[in-house]
Amino acid sequence: MSQGGNIAPMSRRLSSIAVVAPLLLAAAATVAGHTQAASDVEAQIARGERLVAASRLDEAASIATEALARHPESARAHYLLGVVHERRQQLDVAAAEYRAAIARAPKLAEAHDRLGFVLGTQGRADEAIAEFERAIAIRPSFFDAQYHLGATLWWTKQADRARTVLARAVALRPAHAEARYYLGVAERQQGDLTAAIRDLRVALRYAPKLAVAHTQLGAALQASGDLDGAVAEFRRALDIDPTLSDAGNSLGLALMQRGDADEAIQVLRAVIARYPDHAAARLNLGTALMQKGDLGGATTEYRELTRRDPTNAEGFYDLGLALKQQDEFEEAEGALRTAVQLDPALPEAPYTLGVVLWQTGRADEATALFENALARRPNYAEAHYMLGTVFRQRGDLDRAVAEFRETIRITPASPEAHTSLGQALQAKHDGEGSAAAFAEAERLSKRKADAQAAVFAVNAGLERLKRNDVAAAIARFRDAVRLDPDNAQAHFQLALALRRSGALVESRRERQAAERLAPHLKVPDSQP
Repeated sequence: MSQGGNIAPMSRRLSSIAVVAPLLLAAAATVAGHTQAASDVEAQIARGERLVAASRLDEAASIATEALARHPESARAHYLLGVVHERRQQLDVAAAEYRAAIARAPKLAEAHDRLGFVLGTQGRADEAIAEFERAIAIRPSFFDAQYHLGATLWWTKQADRARTVLARAVALRPAHAEARYYLGVAERQQGDLTAAIRDLRVALRYAPKLAVAHTQLGAALQASGDLDGAVAEFRRALDIDPTLSDAGNSLGLALMQRGDADEAIQVLRAVIARYPDHAAARLNLGTALMQKGDLGGATTEYRELTRRDPTNAEGFYDLGLALKQQDEFEEAEGALRTAVQLDPALPEAPYTLGVVLWQTGRADEATALFENALARRPNYAEAHYMLGTVFRQRGDLDRAVAEFRETIRITPASPEAHTSLGQALQAKHDGEGSAAAFAEAERLSKRKADAQAAVFAVNAGLERLKRNDVAAAIARFRDAVRLDPDNAQAHFQLALALRRSGALVESRRERQAAERLAPHLKVPDSQP
């Protein structure tokens, strides 16, 4: 269903699911005393259904019309004619025929289902949902109605209900790839990444060429922290359909998150070349250029984005941020003020504008903007921190301490917040409190440095593995685990390296540690 209400835009073939499925005879068509003529009509209709399945629509329409001439109350004949009109995209006429079928056989579940599909295609989602529910009430085991209802609920942003219905659909038909796909997407939207990854993989087992399923699986893996897996899935989606702009944009973002700025830029430029108005891709391109230190290139992209879309608040915000980092404060201020006006819910815009004003000596105006940011996002740690900084500079130490403590409550691992708290407490002559704050800041700074060193150690170990120096790689991975015991990649890579060296027991232990920290890090069956 499209955003306007059509079911399953990912594949037009979904519109033909079960259109000509064998029908249970409605009560009106199976009453005692059937005449031979009525039996002949049923045989005609059965032949018409076969003709529809073979796409011989004109012949099927002739049979349905002839059947209605002989037996005007035949619900199946009206249904068959509705199918013909639906296949011809004559939706109003199709709906009228389905309604005629329902009037003659209210419990004809297939007619309710197809009427719902037509209504959904016309953007009448609420009416479509009601028809699917009627079909299910008549026959709870009717897969097509369960699937269509679940997909329609998902497209109308009712993910909780959609997941429940789609779970029933896949229980009825476990190998149906599209139903499993929608279930996985609904699970991802609910934040159940483990279930989403499982069901999207199942969908792809049955439909390996379903490009959108690769894209959604990539998004779920990306959200779970498995950037390598995400990149692989986005690439598969693009191999199947190079025109998928969302897959290209997501690939660029995942590459950027992985630190591959050069390739991210290349991928995102390709998306923009094909779709110049793709705002998200241009935003991500600007971010990738900033990551690479090309502030001028990023500024150019953001200017082009805001030229194409003068209402894009995020574009103006990113433009202001890029200009700020180039010390172009006056122009940055203008872009950020535009972002604040365009999107009252975007907390980063007033916060960053406040920083610009604070940097240019306008602390009073900056204070109001930091408070504005907190009104938009009460747990905005950076805004609390900047308020504390302004209050400390003014000599308002009690309020400064309160803001720094609130920053620490939200981000307890911030060494900068503990240092600033210590300075404020020291100015208040609280020797014991300041000493404790400085000690915690020192501890956190060391942990932060160790975590960064662990990342370098993992990368160094990977380089040693490329040279087949397994012993040296194991030593680097052990260093990483020692420096940062919570680094899942360090445990994971150590497990793989130990496996190569034959240390199976220790390898298994490290693998289990990695999987506890990051469940997506699953070693293949051939591994320990």
